[in-house]
Amino acid sequence: MPFVFLLLFALVSLQHTQWPGPPGWLTNEGCALLVLAFLITSWLSASLIARTIAWQLCRQPENRSALAQSYTLWRRNHFIAMIVGYLAMVYLLGWGKVLHDFLRTYLPPRWQTEDNLPGLQLGVLMPFFLAVIASWERWHLVEREVYEETHGSDTYLGRWTYVVMQIRHQYFIVLPPMFVMTALQIMYVFVGVDDRQSHWPILAVIAFLAAAFIGMPWLLRLFLGLTPLPPGELRDRLEGAARRLGFGYSDILVWDTNNLVANAMVTGFIPWVRYIILTDRIIQDLSPDEIEAVFGHEVGHIEHHHLTFYLAFFMTSIVLFSLLWDELSRRISFEGVRAFLTSIPFVGDDDFDDLAGTLNSFGKLALLVPYMFVCFGYLSRRCERQADLFGAQTVSTDVFIHALEKVADINGIARDKWSWLHPSIDQRIEFLREMRDDPREATRFHRSLRWMQWGLYAGLVVLLVSAWRYDLLDVWKLLQ
Repeated sequence: MPFVFLLLFALVSLQHTQWPGPPGWLTNEGCALLVLAFLITSWLSASLIARTIAWQLCRQPENRSALAQSYTLWRRNHFIAMIVGYLAMVYLLGWGKVLHDFLRTYLPPRWQTEDNLPGLQLGVLMPFFLAVIASWERWHLVEREVYEETHGSDTYLGRWTYVVMQIRHQYFIVLPPMFVMTALQIMYVFVGVDDRQSHWPILAVIAFLAAAFIGMPWLLRLFLGLTPLPPGELRDRLEGAARRLGFGYSDILVWDTNNLVANAMVTGFIPWVRYIILTDRIIQDLSPDEIEAVFGHEVGHIEHHHLTFYLAFFMTSIVLFSLLWDELSRRISFEGVRAFLTSIPFVGDDDFDDLAGTLNSFGKLALLVPYMFVCFGYLSRRCERQADLFGAQTVSTDVFIHALEKVADINGIARDKWSWLHPSIDQRIEFLREMRDDPREATRFHRSLRWMQWGLYAGLVVLLVSAWRYDLLDVWKLLQ
């Protein structure tokens, strides 16, 4: 789900300022009322589903497994329906255009430029985010019923505690870039964005982005409510492991998930603002050896420079994608596209610009999503395997395998289930055993990833120098 939010954020960001207007029969006020109706309908439909399944769980506890599967299916379908409804609201009913015109009317002139309206993307996304939050408030009914039925006298999370936890867990990936974009839009107002002959605005924006990347762990710590791991045997053990591995970090933090999630992660590009994060459940259910092995896995991401690798990949992808899209746009006949679109019933010349802007955004996303899925997914899965090797070397292969199996069981992850970012648990275990049995193969694996890293860094430098030297890329367009 977090990556769906990222995709919607990317789609809205790509749309920029060309938003399709509402149909002729719909006024701006009517569009706003439909947005409100979307929110209410999302909440009422989630309430109907949740109350029905909760009632069935009370009446038919022996069918709990089947009802839980039914709940998962209904919840997924409800989420898909909300996405479809939201996209229709933005691109068919004109919500983006209505909000754009509203901000143009009421924002002070100083805060507006031709291609910059601070807060526009955030406002366009807000109805969907609020609808999702409203549905979480309803799903709590089912989650509480399932939990309390299987945990005896234990009491489940309160309703709003559950909602806040979901917001923290599901939005923590998308909120930082949204915050950075909004802050960057505001910054454009004060750095003379219209002065494109001066390098100072560009340098100011680059400095802001660098500060945002470096300071992101602080924002994440505040948003997730992270707290330092208390002094004790476990902290002493992990600090000793960090010294042994030569690992620099700021703190070891605990992520309070009310003992519902077993996970760990690392965040931060520089040691002074770098955190190793462990959830409360992983601390509770894993042995000290297993926690140290998981700790080693997270350290492995830093020691092998995976965060820098990911950043270089995204920067290379943005520059390359912008160049390719500009070249593709030049090769497509503008008049041919206009003739095709205006030949569609109900599409006139007045609608062409709006529709062309929308198709432009969806076209970019249609190319970007499979590219990210294939290329970054492949890169991420190999980096996870490399971090697994580091975690296995921190303690032992067998201990790390036991930790993987426990985490899978706690989180209810099937051993053969893989994601586009992670291999399956079975694949990771098989890989670790193969590398343990043949150290030369492990050496070749590390060497291949090093070549990938240096090749990517070299490619990024060549692209940036070429784009700057031959004026192949509008720097302002790239930064925006």
